Amino acid sequence: MKIKLNLKKHCVETELKRLYNRSLSQYFKSGSNQEQIEKIIDVIKTVLKNSNLSNLRSTYPELAGKSEANIVLTTDRQDQVVILINGLEINPFEKA
Repeated sequence: MKIKLNLKKHCVETELKRLYNRSLSQYFKSGSNQEQIEKIIDVIKTVLKNSNLSNLRSTYPELAGKSEANIVLTTDRQDQVVILINGLEINPFEKA
C-alpha cells in the first residue's frame, strides 16, 4: 500500500490527520472498498499514535511542510510502515 502525502502547505502530522478523517468518511460511504480503506486507516492511526512526529519534522525538514519533496507513506514486504522521502526510506518509529 502506498499513500502519497502532500506537504506543500502543512506538515506531515496535519496531512496524516486530514487523510485519517477523509478515510473515515470514505469508509462509511456505500460502494467504497471498506477493506482497503480499513488498512489505510490502521496504518495512519499507527503512525499518529506510535511515532515521534515532532522529532521526524526536525530531523527531516521535508516533513515540516512547504516541501515539494515526493513523500509516500507505505508498507514494505514485511508489512512494516515506512516513509519514503524522495526514495529515501525512513522508519517513523525509530527513537531519536
